[in-house]
Amino acid sequence: MSFPQAPSESAARTRWLKIAATVWLLLTSTLAAVNSVGLSRLSEQAEASAQDAQVQALGLRLAELEQQAKVDRRRPAPLGQVEFATAQRALDERIARVEAAQSADSLAIDLQTLQARVHGIETRLEKARKATAVAPRRAPEVTKPALPVPPFQVVGVELRGGERFLSVAPMAATSLGSVRLLREGDAESGWHLQSIEARAAVFRVDGQVQRLAVP
Repeated sequence: MSFPQAPSESAARTRWLKIAATVWLLLTSTLAAVNSVGLSRLSEQAEASAQDAQVQALGLRLAELEQQAKVDRRRPAPLGQVEFATAQRALDERIARVEAAQSADSLAIDLQTLQARVHGIETRLEKARKATAVAPRRAPEVTKPALPVPPFQVVGVELRGGERFLSVAPMAATSLGSVRLLREGDAESGWHLQSIEARAAVFRVDGQVQRLAVP
């Protein structure tokens, strides 16, 4: 009777390798499945979050539109061309009435001011008349115009070529070179010599006749 022989060491090693490979494949497959499920859930969560954000944005936009609609309903309806012209004409008439009232008030104030000024002037005139009637009348004093003073001095009379000349010199003259000879009709500093007499020289100055003694 013969007994079966025990497997060799190499066969046992091969069997354990196959078992280990099978277990590794099972673990890998399990991890892949788990990862796939996790990724699928993450994708679903991301899509749900995006949808929630869109829903919130749409809700905010809807609220803004509703608020705008309320404002538009409260806003008065636009005026037509006829209504606008009527309102503008009424406003112009009201402005004209206000301006007319202001003008009338200003005219009344000006009239009152003028009346007050006229009354004051009349009062002062009346007081002046009374003062004139009471005060004694004085004869007007006649003042004789002052005789002009000649700006030169008469030196004497000279006879040259049968014609007489009047020699004059400035007041502060210190030499004979400043002496000037005047014949009848000549002028010196506005003094016009009209005639040369025996002891005087007749001048006209500022419309007046004045005689200056001849030494």
